[in-house]
Amino acid sequence: MLPIIQIVWPPYRGWSAIVLSLILFAISGGLFFAARRMKGLVRLPKMGKVVGAIVIVVWVFSILLFLKINQIAAKSLGGAANLGPIFPITIVSAVVTFCYAAYVTRRGGPLSSLGNGFLAFITGPMVFELPFILIVIPLVKVSLIPEIIYLVPLFTIVITTLSMLLLSRRIALTKNSVYLFSAMMFVFALWALDGYHYPSNLLTITLNGISKVLSFVCVAATFLPNSPTDVRVPQDKLNERNVNNVTSAPAPQRNDSGQVRA
Repeated sequence: MLPIIQIVWPPYRGWSAIVLSLILFAISGGLFFAARRMKGLVRLPKMGKVVGAIVIVVWVFSILLFLKINQIAAKSLGGAANLGPIFPITIVSAVVTFCYAAYVTRRGGPLSSLGNGFLAFITGPMVFELPFILIVIPLVKVSLIPEIIYLVPLFTIVITTLSMLLLSRRIALTKNSVYLFSAMMFVFALWALDGYHYPSNLLTITLNGISKVLSFVCVAATFLPNSPTDVRVPQDKLNERNVNNVTSAPAPQRNDSGQVRA
C-alpha cells in the first residue's frame, strides 16, 4: 500500500464556525427549494468520444501524480499509510452504489451496465470531496508552493472524475439527487456547528460517515433506470404510423336522416 499524507486540520472556532454553518445551511435550503421547483429531471449532455478520451488521460495522469506526491511527502515526513476512520464506510458505500447503478442500467447490455457501475463507484466520493476540500483548505497551514503542488492534481482528479459522469447516457439531475445533495450540505452545516473537527470522536465520525453515504446515494439517484419509455421511435416510423392510422380510419357514413355518423 502506498504511503499517503494524513491531513489533520484544526477546527473552526467562535464566529468562523457560526458563519460557516450559516452559509452551509443557506446552501442546503437553497438546494432544497430548487429541488421542489423542478418540473422533472434535467438530462445532461453526453460527452463526445474525443473529449472523453482526453478527460480519461488527464484523470489517470493526475491520479498517478497525486499518488507520487503523497509517496514522496510521506517518506520525507516519516508518515505511515493511513486511510482514515471513514474508509470502511466509503468502500462499502462505493460497492453498494456500483451494484445499484449496474443493476438499474442492466438493459443497456453488460458492458454499459458495468461502465455505469464504475462511474458511480468513482464519482460517489467526489461529490463529498469537492465541498469538503473547499471547507478544509483554509484550516490547513502549509506554505504556498507545497499547497499548490498538492492541491492542483487533487482538484484535477475531483473535476475530471465528476465530468466523467457525462460519458453515460443514463445520467440526469433528478429531484431526489438534488434533495440528497441538499441533505449532505445540511449534515455539513451541523458538522460546522461543532467546528468541523477532524473525525476523531463519535459525533464527528457519525457526521462524516452520514455525509459520505449521502454523497454516494446522491450519485445513485442520478442514474435513470431502463424502461420501455426510454426507447425512441424514429421520426420516419412515427410518420408512417400516422399515415396508416389516417388511411385505416373508417369513412364517415350517413344515416337515413342525412346526419353524418362516425
